[in-house]
Amino acid sequence: MIPSSHRTRLLTSALAIPAVIAVALTGGWVLFFVVFAVSVLGLREFFALGAGGATTWRKTALTVAAAVLTLPVLSGFGDSDSVLVLGVLLGAVWIEKAMFLARFGVARPDDPPPGLPGALVSGLLYVPCALGFLLRFSPTEIFFVLSAVAVSDAGAYYSGSLMGGPRLWPAVSPKKTWAGALGGMALCVGWCLAYGALWGAAGTATWIWLAVALNLASQCGDLYESALKRAAGIKDSGNLLPGHGGILDRIDGLLPAILVYAWASWARELFV
Repeated sequence: MIPSSHRTRLLTSALAIPAVIAVALTGGWVLFFVVFAVSVLGLREFFALGAGGATTWRKTALTVAAAVLTLPVLSGFGDSDSVLVLGVLLGAVWIEKAMFLARFGVARPDDPPPGLPGALVSGLLYVPCALGFLLRFSPTEIFFVLSAVAVSDAGAYYSGSLMGGPRLWPAVSPKKTWAGALGGMALCVGWCLAYGALWGAAGTATWIWLAVALNLASQCGDLYESALKRAAGIKDSGNLLPGHGGILDRIDGLLPAILVYAWASWARELFV
């Protein structure tokens, strides 16, 4: 008998997957407005976690203004400029996130939440700027990145639930286990190999290292949001998606994975 929480989770996923495929295939302004909406909702949740002192109207205004940053990505710029922007994002986003995660995971400091300017800059880089790179991907690439992250999450969730065992990082996320982390990694590698065999134009080794990179990025993003939620004393970033929590709960692993794939896609043509 499948628990009701799992049934809700599976039902939400079953409804979301066809919608995601349809949006990716349609592309253009439909994809842009979906990315824009997800950016707005995700950044609202991020501000609620990291800048609780801001008033509701200010957070809303800043969220909309931040999401507009996806427009330059839609209009396009040269590959060299794209790589430069991506490098800045990778460095700025993940140095700051890694420092927070390491601090929280070791000492769990009782620091006050960051002020609005710091949260704004961090949120801009973390949510809309990363999601904006989806607008440069083909439908095959969009579905590849999203499915690799989804498979990683599902593999970690169910292998961890079934096998249990030692905890991965209890101070940050008490439920995550090494079995879950390795199960998610194995399933992601298998999925990426199958995807590459069907639609790819690269060798087996390329798909393996790409799967490992995407999975590690996804796990780091998941751990980072877990630390944010524990620091804020909440279980989920929101309740918009039944069985899954908020928007940020669903895209926490996707955000760094997008940046990793964006770098890899410029380094080598992976798809036919």
